[in-house]
Amino acid sequence: MDDKNVNNEFDSTNIFMFFIRWWKHLGIIGFSAAILGVIFSSPIFITPLFESTVLMFPAKSSSLSRAVFGTNVDFLEYGDVDDAERLLQVLGSTAIRDKVVERFDLFEHYEIEEDDKYRNTTLRKIYNSNISSRRTPYGAVEIRVRDKSPEMAADMANEIAALADTIQNDIRQQRALLAYQVARQSYENMLHEINTTRDSLTTLMSLGIYQYNAQAEMLTQQLAIDLSTGNTRGVRAIEEQLDVIREYGGSFMTQKEHLEQTSRNLHVVQRVMQEARADLDNFVSFKFLIDDAFIAEKKVYPTRWLIVFLSAFAAGVMGILALMTYEHLANRGIIPAGKK
Repeated sequence: MDDKNVNNEFDSTNIFMFFIRWWKHLGIIGFSAAILGVIFSSPIFITPLFESTVLMFPAKSSSLSRAVFGTNVDFLEYGDVDDAERLLQVLGSTAIRDKVVERFDLFEHYEIEEDDKYRNTTLRKIYNSNISSRRTPYGAVEIRVRDKSPEMAADMANEIAALADTIQNDIRQQRALLAYQVARQSYENMLHEINTTRDSLTTLMSLGIYQYNAQAEMLTQQLAIDLSTGNTRGVRAIEEQLDVIREYGGSFMTQKEHLEQTSRNLHVVQRVMQEARADLDNFVSFKFLIDDAFIAEKKVYPTRWLIVFLSAFAAGVMGILALMTYEHLANRGIIPAGKK
């Protein structure tokens, strides 16, 4: 073969003729690969997976009691990016995963043997590959669950969405319980202190002290009148009252101011206790559910037509390369030319 023939061996004309010569072989290769793709993408070899999704918006993370008791917090307001990220962290938490594993017996469902040394690692890998959550471009949070059972996929997606509220309420109620206990203890201490102070004031009032400043002023005026009129008996009585006021008046004022301040503090603590109790007794939703998960009617994995197409395409390309190599070697006389 001369150099000219070698250089033009794979020009456009020869390529066209190449397909004319080998179209039957290429057709058989592509068809066979497509058949194999159909077979190996069937449920016998690849377990089909169904997908269900839940779509929800995060709610504003705030105390319901503060919103109700009027601190300019709107508990009906949609959450921002931080609230969405916080919700995603909860959805991906170990607490939710453990509850889902227990609720749906995923070790059994995923056919993980009890004597498997790495059964927890295997479960975690399968769980993470089948269950995911993400923030959408519009600020919503989407939960995706894939499973070989369409009913199981829908149930798991809805359960995870419900658990997001359960877990957050558990955390919130733990903190609310601690706040309530501290506030209640402070309330009881202040109440006892108020009662003690009132008893002290009652004792002082039994001595004739009611209003320190007003009494002192009034008695001083009366003393001046009695002195000017020579009322010795009246002067002596007033001086006795003034002696009592001078001795116990300071204590009376201190106890009275302490009672007023403690009463104000008691009101604040009582409000805190009411807020904590409201948070403790009420179940709050941290999301606005947009779409529940429903049972999928079509599988999402594997994409069978894509597997068949790629199998036929790859086999066709490999067949073309193999036949071109064969012709090239045969034309050079390296291998004997066979019947085409």
